[in-house]
Amino acid sequence: MTTTPVFAASGTALSFSGGPFEAPRCGTLDAVVVRAHRGGAGVAGLGVVLELSGGFTFDGATTTSTVVTGPDGSVSCGSVRVPAEGGTGTITATAAGAASSTASLNAAADGRLLSLPHGTLRTASAPAGATPVAGDLFLAGGVLHRDGVGAVQHDVVAFGQLAGAPGASTAALLPLRTSDGIARVFDTATNTCFAAAGVPAGAVPVAADVFLAGTSMVRGGAVVATDVAAVGQMIERERSGPAAGRAYDLPFRRTDGAPRVLRSPENEVVVPAEYGAPGGPPAGAVPVAGDLFWADGRLYRVSRDGTHPFGTGVVATGIAAWGALTPHPYFAREQLLPVRQDTGAAAVFMVSGNALRAATAVPTGATPVAADLFLAGGVVYQDAVGAVARQVAATGHPFAVAAAGSSLIVPLSTAVAC
Repeated sequence: MTTTPVFAASGTALSFSGGPFEAPRCGTLDAVVVRAHRGGAGVAGLGVVLELSGGFTFDGATTTSTVVTGPDGSVSCGSVRVPAEGGTGTITATAAGAASSTASLNAAADGRLLSLPHGTLRTASAPAGATPVAGDLFLAGGVLHRDGVGAVQHDVVAFGQLAGAPGASTAALLPLRTSDGIARVFDTATNTCFAAAGVPAGAVPVAADVFLAGTSMVRGGAVVATDVAAVGQMIERERSGPAAGRAYDLPFRRTDGAPRVLRSPENEVVVPAEYGAPGGPPAGAVPVAGDLFWADGRLYRVSRDGTHPFGTGVVATGIAAWGALTPHPYFAREQLLPVRQDTGAAAVFMVSGNALRAATAVPTGATPVAADLFLAGGVVYQDAVGAVARQVAATGHPFAVAAAGSSLIVPLSTAVAC
């Protein structure tokens, strides 16, 4: 906000060309102009002292500078550098016999949102330096921000996976833990947080309204699984029969190494029929997402009763790393898991047909992000498309814009190089 000057006895006043002035962290503000005027007419040849606050500096790392107004009473304030840590500051102009003026300086939000399928980018309203969390949510200084909404929860020290609320609700839920140890859940439908009933203090946020307290999985105030050692990604599944609403699978590994799947909203723990059978996941397999597990480079798919419309057992080999399993950005009801093979090559696992295909236009060694996206050297690449976002420091968890839809939003943070 630019302050309105109070006229000095001489009637001369200083004012800035606008404000607040914004630029990305480590960027420069080159459009700041100060003008001296008396009765609407410019005052030329007036020496103006400029002073910065909030970590903003002029060239040479100084916080003060002197400029002289030109024929029309205006003069550029030069290059003002935005601090690496971001934040807000001010620029104040003073001159002998003139009323001073102050303008606000801001580090522009460097959070961005990548929308698929078309790979479009837009700037998020998160504070500079914020960590991308999931969907359009960012975390900065313990404060959870939602793009276009603002701060929605303070004192956040941990968060889990944003996932749809099981059952008939169309809301998405983000599990949190605040600095007082209390388990909370952020509801995207209402932009509010509520305390998770029956969850012990200090519990680890997992996904949606699921928390891990020691080795017990807790949801809705009840223990839904015990002897839990590790969990994967919660994935929406198609629900058969007359039951309405959304249903989810959350894979986990027991303390004895056995794979299990928690089904919501039924809160049923499924013992995969393939466990212990030839071709099934071995003890100690890593829970990946939904009904997928990984061990020794092999990706396994499990089922409740040993049958599955697309087969079970080993569905892909040579897998070294994976990202988030998400809806296909082009085709509804298809899911994609980006992976890096042990050769370093990027590939995409298509869940509906248990098929692994090589990704093109992606550098070798890239990190799988989500769907058909990969990150390498600060650039996000999309399979068959190439670069869709540059100067990326980190990515958050993607989220489908609509249930069973194919439109995704992936939060990004901008790389800062000072």
